[in-house]
Amino acid sequence: MAQQSLPGGPLHVIGKRGPNIDAVERVTGRAKYTGDIELPNMLVARVLRSPHAHARIVKIDSSRAEAMPGVRAVITYKDSPKVMIWGHRQYALNEHVRFSGEAVAAVAAVDDETADKALTRIDVQYEPLSFVLDPEEALKPGAPQLFSDGNLEGQPRILTRGNIEQGFAECDKVIERVYRCPTMWSGSMEPRACIAQWEGDKLTVWASTQSPFRVHGSLAAQFNLPDGNVRIIASYVGGGFGTKSAPHTDEILASLLARKARLPVKLQYTREEEILDSNTRFETKMYVKVGAKRDGTLHALHVKAYINQGAYHTRLGGLGNQATHVYRTPHVRTEQYRVHTNIPNTGPTRGVGDPQETFGIESAMDELAHELGMDPMEFRLQNVKRSGDPIARGGSGTEDGRVMSQVLDKCLEEGARRIGWNRRNPVPGDGQSGPLARGIGVACTERGGGGGIGGATVKVNLDGSAHVYYSSTDIGTGSRTTLAMIASEVLGIPLSTFRTTAGDTEVAPYDGGSQGNRTLQGTGRAVEAAARDALQQILASASPMLNNAPPADLEIRDSVVRVKADPSRNVKLAEVMQRRGRSVVGDGQTTQPQVGMDVERTTGAHFVEVEVDRETGKFRILKYIAAHDLGRPINVTVVENQIEGGTIQGLALTQAEELRFDPRTGGCLTASFIDLKPPTALDFDPRVVEPVIIPNEGILGPYGAKGLGENPCHPGMAAVANAIYNAIGVRLREVPFTRARILHALGEQRPAASRTA
Repeated sequence: MAQQSLPGGPLHVIGKRGPNIDAVERVTGRAKYTGDIELPNMLVARVLRSPHAHARIVKIDSSRAEAMPGVRAVITYKDSPKVMIWGHRQYALNEHVRFSGEAVAAVAAVDDETADKALTRIDVQYEPLSFVLDPEEALKPGAPQLFSDGNLEGQPRILTRGNIEQGFAECDKVIERVYRCPTMWSGSMEPRACIAQWEGDKLTVWASTQSPFRVHGSLAAQFNLPDGNVRIIASYVGGGFGTKSAPHTDEILASLLARKARLPVKLQYTREEEILDSNTRFETKMYVKVGAKRDGTLHALHVKAYINQGAYHTRLGGLGNQATHVYRTPHVRTEQYRVHTNIPNTGPTRGVGDPQETFGIESAMDELAHELGMDPMEFRLQNVKRSGDPIARGGSGTEDGRVMSQVLDKCLEEGARRIGWNRRNPVPGDGQSGPLARGIGVACTERGGGGGIGGATVKVNLDGSAHVYYSSTDIGTGSRTTLAMIASEVLGIPLSTFRTTAGDTEVAPYDGGSQGNRTLQGTGRAVEAAARDALQQILASASPMLNNAPPADLEIRDSVVRVKADPSRNVKLAEVMQRRGRSVVGDGQTTQPQVGMDVERTTGAHFVEVEVDRETGKFRILKYIAAHDLGRPINVTVVENQIEGGTIQGLALTQAEELRFDPRTGGCLTASFIDLKPPTALDFDPRVVEPVIIPNEGILGPYGAKGLGENPCHPGMAAVANAIYNAIGVRLREVPFTRARILHALGEQRPAASRTA
């Protein structure tokens, strides 16, 4: 896609295309991921896991395992600190297990075979307890209780705007629907891995994490260590999608084993362990009631959602802001009930609750538009928020802010043009002969970004080269490249001279980590601030070399310091640095700014054309337009890759990746790639996805950029469901859209006489 012109002054690096600066290291294998690291005398760790969905450990005896040659350490709940992980309800090891697959013991041995055998020598006697898998069932009287205060996590999260009862009474058309997304897995190709090493009372952990400082804080609390005695290193991370955004049990288990063995310990999860004992995308069941006036004006929206948090929550999660932030709706009420059940942990996965909420909201908007006899795209254009529209930022119901720099309407218009919206079926499911039917659908989304504290340092060396240090991580988002580009633009030093060090808590300042659309807006602003700090120091040092020209009158271009008004008066950056005699280090620490109570959001509209086989129930994607307002793109290639990857990940949820649990035992039935069936390169042709960047310079991010990582994953389920309806005239309100569900829906659509013939 050709780069589109954006407003703003002339830029030399920002907005260009280019590969990731670490691409060669990654594809040649020179990049060292956690699993690649080898330390002298390092031990191998293995974890024993509960076969029960809910049980108490009556007795555990590890003496036979400890007596084995080659076993250096065994730990059980008796060795685990009774410190909850990052403030939630889970201990690293506990005598009360709440899901099938929860860790109950761990061993460290000299090799894999010995560690595996040692697990079989640990004797555990369990008292099985009743379990519950469904969140609504878990709230009923008499349900098995996971915690002493019940299964409901905290209080229901309720947001109100206007008067919902009055709103529905004033509507001319009201519909009520139920939408369900199951527990889904959206993990990365790299399973969790960590290495722990103690040197006296100092702990160093190499971890596959998105948030090194969160792990740092967790381990300091677990072992009651000063901050300076803990170091986390996460140089290269093979994907995360939120599943690695919070502290976890593996870092603690490896550290406990390493302390007991007095040797470094590596713990790597198998694929099954990664599926069972990592964040899952939480199940949601949404009761949606929505109403509009006769002219198509959206007037009232009520969402009641039951969210399956699993046994614990790696980080508390819920729905996003699709119900409250996308459409101009005067009367809104959202209720979220976050419920504990005996399935594995849930937590943030790409978009947190936004893909599920988008599925419910955007499906309901489509259904309401059809009930009104309106074009679904025109209905959305009439009702989406635009810049300047009020927005409720809290639960008080007061309109205490406005949406800034939002162009969702332009995303809709451009996406409709590119998909050929006028080609869609005027009457869903009609006018197409033969088994194959085509249809077109649309879905909108939005999200914020940039929250929390960002920190970075930028160092300019004596030879004029530069180095960016930040403690967030590059999980495939290209942040090593985009953050270096920001510093390059500020300093006027070519990108080719930059190096980056990411994910090391000992060499970079605190940063909130890579999640929630925050790296570019949060860490990026810190890099920009650090680079400007370094720039001012350089210009001050160059001033005497340019006849004491004021630093404000100087600039750097292509590593040459020059007078802005007279570029012929210049000096090479390397000469300035050598005269200075020491490197320059710029510091940047920022928090996300606000303009009054206003907020800036990232928006998108996705359009998809599908082909459905009425005889087999199979559907395929023919064309997909992903139009996004992301502010100013820092690197167009990186942005397009993000849109393509996120879109395909969202589409994957329409076909597979459902975690199913045995109602008799509570065990997971799909804890493997064979059963989960995540899509491969053979399942999706990336050429059908067309990323579209809508010109719109932001306000808060560096050079007008906005965060993007989460958004492309949101609309896929809803857009495909709406396209399938346009193709064959049946509504799918439960994900994934399997052949069986499509054929069943078609069967229900036929007249009764036809079904019995």
